[in-house]
Amino acid sequence: MRVRKNSLIAPAHFFLIAGLLVGILYCITLPYGAGFDEERHLVRIYYMSENEFLPVFTQPSIHQDVFDLSYQRRLAQSPAFDMFSRENFTRRFSTFNDLRYGQKTQSIYSPVIFLPQALIGRLLWWKFDFPILPTIILQRIAGLLIYLAGGYFAVRAVPFGKWVFAVLILSPTAMFQASTLNADGFTNGISFAFIGLTLEIYFNQKDGIQPRALWALVVLSLLLGAAKPGAIILFPLLLLLVRHSFPSKKWIVFLGLALLVAVLFNVGWSAYATSVSTYGESGDQSVSRQSSSILSDPIGFLIPLAQGMALTFGYQVQGWIASYGYWAGKVPGPLYLFWAGCLLAAFFADARRVALAAKTRIFLCAFALFCCVAFYTIAFVGNYATGGVLALAKHGRYYIPFAPMFFLGISGLFAVSENKRRLAEYVSVGSFLIVTALYSLGIYTTYYTYCGYDAYAGGACTLPTYKNLEKEDAPEEGINNQIVIRQSFTNLCGRLESVQVFVKSVPVDSDGALLFTLLDGNRNAVIQREIPFKEIIPEDYLRVNVDLPSDARGGEFEIQLGAAASAPQEEISVLLTRGDYYPGELSVDGVARERSDLLIHYVCAGP
Repeated sequence: MRVRKNSLIAPAHFFLIAGLLVGILYCITLPYGAGFDEERHLVRIYYMSENEFLPVFTQPSIHQDVFDLSYQRRLAQSPAFDMFSRENFTRRFSTFNDLRYGQKTQSIYSPVIFLPQALIGRLLWWKFDFPILPTIILQRIAGLLIYLAGGYFAVRAVPFGKWVFAVLILSPTAMFQASTLNADGFTNGISFAFIGLTLEIYFNQKDGIQPRALWALVVLSLLLGAAKPGAIILFPLLLLLVRHSFPSKKWIVFLGLALLVAVLFNVGWSAYATSVSTYGESGDQSVSRQSSSILSDPIGFLIPLAQGMALTFGYQVQGWIASYGYWAGKVPGPLYLFWAGCLLAAFFADARRVALAAKTRIFLCAFALFCCVAFYTIAFVGNYATGGVLALAKHGRYYIPFAPMFFLGISGLFAVSENKRRLAEYVSVGSFLIVTALYSLGIYTTYYTYCGYDAYAGGACTLPTYKNLEKEDAPEEGINNQIVIRQSFTNLCGRLESVQVFVKSVPVDSDGALLFTLLDGNRNAVIQREIPFKEIIPEDYLRVNVDLPSDARGGEFEIQLGAAASAPQEEISVLLTRGDYYPGELSVDGVARERSDLLIHYVCAGP
């Protein structure tokens, strides 16, 4: 279908320009390690750059730099500007005397996915001793270009719903995945191209499939076989072509062989990769344990599966549209409204009504839903035995390759006048720009500020924002008549409003009290409270409000915790962290504790 000359811009060109500008921006500004499992994939790329292509290594070891530089490894969320400091940005693998430690990669996907990034690493790291972070940015851009190539091909090829397709594959989550190191960008791009080409053949080549299209279909089928496990679930889409005329029977055999090779490789690699991962061992997520749990009570599996889908549907949709890695920070709420407007306008922006059989539309919609449910089920299985069945609540990114089929199935049902169609183009493009601005604002507040988006939208700021905190089996410290705990902290935002301390346990039926004192940087007591044990809830944060002058800002503070117990053996315990999570020093009975902090939050006015 030709785009009319008076169109604002061809949808394929819009996708390519917007994808390049937004994608490169994200490749640079998203901190390394902020993407889902990004450091794990970098370990794999690192080994592949040394010609170790299988995810099992004879002597597993990796440079500590890979983890030291990762944003996700930070104990608490903090501004990522230091990623661009001279020390970090120019850091090389040889900087620290080739320091390594044992580490098996958990990135077990096909080496085809990471081959371009591995070649870049081999050239820049081992031939030119190039710094790590600039190389990662270039590797991200390489992955982005693969995604954009697949998406551009898809939008050019698809015979209808071009604006809808372009908007869907420019969604914030899709671009986030395409701009970080992972297997999703490759898989999504190839999936889009496969869908676009299949629909183009179905719609425009009913009288005879062209050999050139079949060659492209063979190549894309083989690439799908090399993509993430399960990507071959798209192959039934080819059922649309069963009544089409092939150039000869040899082409049918050739395409069939290509599909067989792709299926065997995808399934075979998945089986091999599973055997060398945590799913092949004897742990909670092992295939054997999951299978035995499911087969012993199939109904008991299906019920929580259906409940999980229903209870987390809204979160999955949000994650499919826009989210940040590991769900850090918060996506600005208005973004979802503008993105819905962008997608809705895209339906009106397409040039004409499409005469598509009702059964074809039903097939596309039903097949898209089937693929999404199938992938949810597969991911659900991996968490079933552990009880973490709601852990998939925001994994909407898994639906990115399949969702376009649903929306293409309802595209072209109607046509509007040329003036309205042109207006829809402007609305769709304008809404996309607003969505990009809001998502980029969220990136800034998530990764380059302390307080996060809520504080910039008028809310309070709660710090520290713990990233890798585990309360189970965390160390605790008792407070009694003789032992006093002191914890200093630096207020990194506005006027202090309250302080929270996590209390682990409290004496039962005691008339004692916790002595809570907060000192400022001049050692003046800001607040002093005597809080009866009976009013304190164990296994929860104890909040103490602070009343400071309106012009008071950040600064140094110290929490002092003592006890006025009715008996010497009575003790209230508080939880400690396993690392140095925030600026401050912990001391117990006058003795400093290194690499440990009191588990606290403090609330202050937003910036």
